[in-house]
Amino acid sequence: MSDWRGDDEFDAEWARPLGGNEPIDVGGSSSADLPHWTEAATGEVPEVFGDDASNTPPGPRFRMGDSDWAEDDLSTGEVLLDDSGAQPAGRAGRRRTTAKPTRKEKRAARKATIVDPEVEVDSGYDAGYGQDNYDDFNSEPGALEGVQLSRDEYDRSDEPRGTADLGSRLVTALIVAAVALLAFVIGRTTTVLLVTVIVLACAFELYEALRRAGYHTATVIGLLGCGSIVLIAYNQGDAAFPLVAMLVVVFTFLWYLLEVAKARPTINISLTLMVFAWIGIMGAFAGLLLRPDPAGTGLLLGVVICAVGGDIGSYFVGRASGHTLLLPRVSPNKTLEGLIGGAVTSVVLGGIIGVVLHPWADKGILAGLALGLVVAIAAPIGDLSESLIKRELGVKDISSFLPGHGGFLDRFDAILFTLPVGYYLALQLFS
Repeated sequence: MSDWRGDDEFDAEWARPLGGNEPIDVGGSSSADLPHWTEAATGEVPEVFGDDASNTPPGPRFRMGDSDWAEDDLSTGEVLLDDSGAQPAGRAGRRRTTAKPTRKEKRAARKATIVDPEVEVDSGYDAGYGQDNYDDFNSEPGALEGVQLSRDEYDRSDEPRGTADLGSRLVTALIVAAVALLAFVIGRTTTVLLVTVIVLACAFELYEALRRAGYHTATVIGLLGCGSIVLIAYNQGDAAFPLVAMLVVVFTFLWYLLEVAKARPTINISLTLMVFAWIGIMGAFAGLLLRPDPAGTGLLLGVVICAVGGDIGSYFVGRASGHTLLLPRVSPNKTLEGLIGGAVTSVVLGGIIGVVLHPWADKGILAGLALGLVVAIAAPIGDLSESLIKRELGVKDISSFLPGHGGFLDRFDAILFTLPVGYYLALQLFS
């Protein structure tokens, strides 16, 4: 109502009997007769009068541009309502009509902004670069938001990646090699402590990369498992594996049962255990290789030399003559020529180890060649496996802690896969 009436006037109006039809003023030039509520419906539709003199009903109005939503236009008394029935004020009351992007559209947008997220600075199967080989993501919606890399981050010169930062790669490699050799010279205890630190660093980098991608893993449980299994394997042997694995599985489930992390349990439990199995369990084989006294350092050193040497050989052979892509949808920079070059280097170094490095030399050159062969098979699998995960996460390096190499996992991914095969080969040869 537009006015308030006194009690007498109000009562007089509403005291009238509900009898016949009385005309009601609707504010126009005509009146409408409304039937009594007890009578049947007539089926008539009320007239809608327009703004012009012809009383033509107004047609629909479409607002598409910003000018269509001008304040002056809305000041004529036109009312816009949202779904809740609330009356908006001016441009603030515009209803959102833009459709939410579909999952397919999000993937297309990611592919348009990411050029080659796999820049292999840790291995040398380098060949060409190409967006056409980029594999589409297959992950949870929104899991990768905030971690995609812009096109500018992949601008390159005509030279393969590695030439520009070869100096930093070399300096970092020399520092890491010096620290490792010092630990080997001091003894098994220092070496196993160094291995534990490296395993923890690799696991932390991967857990952190998963966190940046939107996952909520039980990082504390995973890191405790990865660190403890290396030390227990060194002290107790292979009995460490079922013990630590059981504890990690149980406490990872409890982590989500007790809602320490309120996240999707299935995917996050799986990722927590994946990192533990990949880095913790495989890294623990270094502890098993170090157990024999005093031959443990020689056993582990032989495996590491073959793996690192093969990686270097694949890098330079791939740069010099790499043309045939190996697995372009996983890593567009690795070539078959680089793979062969790395394998030959590993086998040659294995033969040398079988002659000069104790205890491998005790079994002769054939033992060394066998070591080089199994490492040549396992190392590329480890390298490509990490590339697969990095491709999924949309990152070119797991971290940037080691200049020119990326992170610890980028540097030691191949070695992790060679530790189990080196251990079981040594078990067959020396037992």
